Amino acid sequence: MVTSRVIVVGGGLAGLSAAHTLLERGKSVLLLDKKPSLGGNSVKASSGINGAGTSAQRVLDIQDTAEAFAADTTTSAGPDLARPALITGLTANSASAIAWLTNQDKFNVDLSVVSRLGGHSAARTHRDKLGAPGWAITSALMKRLAALAEGEGGENGKEKEKEKEKEKRVEIVKGANVVKLLEEGGAVVGVEYETEGNTITAKRDAVILATGGYAADFTPTGILATHRPDLLPLSTTNGDHATGDAIRLTAPLSAGTTDLTQIQVHPTGFVDPANPAAKTERMQEVEGEGRGPVRLVLGERAVGEVKKHCDFYVSKKLMKAYPNAAAFAQDTWIPLENILETFAGYGRDSDPFGASNTPQTSYTPDETLHVAIITPVVHYTMGGLTVDASARVLTSGDEAKPIPGLWAAGEVIGGVHGRNRLAGSSLLEAVVFGRIAGEGAAGN
Repeated sequence: MVTSRVIVVGGGLAGLSAAHTLLERGKSVLLLDKKPSLGGNSVKASSGINGAGTSAQRVLDIQDTAEAFAADTTTSAGPDLARPALITGLTANSASAIAWLTNQDKFNVDLSVVSRLGGHSAARTHRDKLGAPGWAITSALMKRLAALAEGEGGENGKEKEKEKEKEKRVEIVKGANVVKLLEEGGAVVGVEYETEGNTITAKRDAVILATGGYAADFTPTGILATHRPDLLPLSTTNGDHATGDAIRLTAPLSAGTTDLTQIQVHPTGFVDPANPAAKTERMQEVEGEGRGPVRLVLGERAVGEVKKHCDFYVSKKLMKAYPNAAAFAQDTWIPLENILETFAGYGRDSDPFGASNTPQTSYTPDETLHVAIITPVVHYTMGGLTVDASARVLTSGDEAKPIPGLWAAGEVIGGVHGRNRLAGSSLLEAVVFGRIAGEGAAGN
């Protein structure tokens, strides 16, 4: 019987990173996820994963440091909400996180494409050549863990023997809704969960919470309603699992929460023309006579930067391609002269939001255009459980202390990003703090 066992609640990238780290440290894992499949929101992430001082950057002669990354993250967080210990934990471990994912003997994820995104002083956002980094990263960890749970060994030699040793130490239960944390002697020792109509008690040596944020908690008495009721009319990019489960589970333990009002609203959520009232990407009414929906228009150069994404959106009928501005005008009943004037102003006038690093600075009437109807959506919750740099969940109050036996990672934790999360840091947060939580729980 294995004596050192850990429960991981949540099968997104943070939970998967924690699970693999536990296995690397010789521990057994019970992974619980309330959905019928693993992956969470992580599989949908499209920007990439940040890393400073990586081998991919060196190959491309990109000059960057963890200190510069920390400075950018601090600026984005804001002077009043920047937490140096958490920011250092995120940024100083970014290069090792990328190395862990790309290691050929582990997950062998391609992260060779490096781009500079908004708010970054250097190109540091890594993605795969196929343009689906969230899927590339998360699916690699899912497949490897599933293989271990199903009893499939590694491919050859010593690696195969190591995998065989892990086989009996992985159990994955999908459709498992955790309803209670169990305590003994002041420490968290397990969970109670419901699955297929049954209530099951599972006791282990520690618990890691990786249940995601609360961007889909639209209930009348939920976290959004309590802390940001102004956002309730919006839809969300998140799956319906993101309802702040960990915050509710830890409330009886007097766990602290941080920055629950800090929520990232994405301005360009796509509206499905076939279902514009869907809560997941709901069309917002625009008041005023003669005003129509807001449209995102990408020219050929802009599309070239994200072609695979655009091809995907076109295939899902969320975006439409037009051979030229005249065709766009005819289909949408927008006067052609209005479109051309907008194009002329885009190249002539300064960006009203101060953007300076854009892929396309001018448009022509005859170039191919990709167009989508967009609306603001609740995208990411910066708030969550209060944790220290070791990913230990802390109690509330001025004299916050770690709750024995309890760690958290991913979007469920608060304080890492302050007022604003930089693009590419959500996947990074999941991997970095998932690994940190796994290391901590392994030593429990």
